[in-house]
Amino acid sequence: MSFINLLAAEGNGYHFAHDIKEVYWGSAAFFIVVGLVWWKAAPAIRKGLASRTERIEAELAEARSRREAAEAALNASTSELPDLSAEETRIRAEAEETAARLKADLIAKAEAEAEGVRERGKADVANRKRQARADVQAEIADAARRAAEDMVRSDLDADAQADLIDAYINQVRQMQ
Repeated sequence: MSFINLLAAEGNGYHFAHDIKEVYWGSAAFFIVVGLVWWKAAPAIRKGLASRTERIEAELAEARSRREAAEAALNASTSELPDLSAEETRIRAEAEETAARLKADLIAKAEAEAEGVRERGKADVANRKRQARADVQAEIADAARRAAEDMVRSDLDADAQADLIDAYINQVRQMQ
């Protein structure tokens, strides 16, 4: 008994059916279906792939043309830009001129403020001198008065002192 007959007679339960003819007919049907698909569907598939390829090539060509147009526009706009170094030089010159003007203004303002401070300082010094003189004169007058009082007290007797006190009290009454 051959191997195929053995499989057909017993059925192996793994890969083949009990009847080997089913395998032959199933294989034949498969190849017929594949042949029909290849015969009828292959041209449509090829046509679809070809149209897709053409569409992609057209999109690539359009992208190239857009890129070239964009590069041309970029070059045109770049050539229209002003000379940046001249603009930079102009801006720097303006900035330096403005800085010099501000510096001169600040120096003049600082000098004016310094002169004002000097004048206020001189006035303050003069006021302090007057105040110091007045304070010294008041101290001298107070010291002279105390010295005079001390001398008068030492020279006055009790009756003369009582007369002076009474005269002072009368003078205060008259002031009221």
